[in-house]
Amino acid sequence: MTSPHMDTILLVCSDEDYSVNLIDSLHDIGANVIGPVSRGDVALALAAQNSPNLAIFANEPSCERDATELARELHDTWGVRSLLLDGAIRNVGEQPWLPEAETLDRLIDSLAQADAARTQ
Repeated sequence: MTSPHMDTILLVCSDEDYSVNLIDSLHDIGANVIGPVSRGDVALALAAQNSPNLAIFANEPSCERDATELARELHDTWGVRSLLLDGAIRNVGEQPWLPEAETLDRLIDSLAQADAARTQ
């Protein structure tokens, strides 16, 4: 189920249990996962080295930047789009770093299917 638009995902998350669940779900849909990382500077370094297609923020990074600032920097520097989950979700309006609608829909559908299959 991997699409060419989301085959490598940078996971920014400081919650170990949540990270494990997210990584399992992402692996179930055939995505490669970089991380989890909790620090913004590490996320930027890994993006430089691994060229992820998407960053997922499960919560706020531990750095001087908040999730939206780090998402903007990942996009401006490396062209990485970002999805904000849980505590990182806020009304950010239209942003160039948000995933394209098609990518977002595919990711949500795939993760929902992976979660449904896991609970059966």
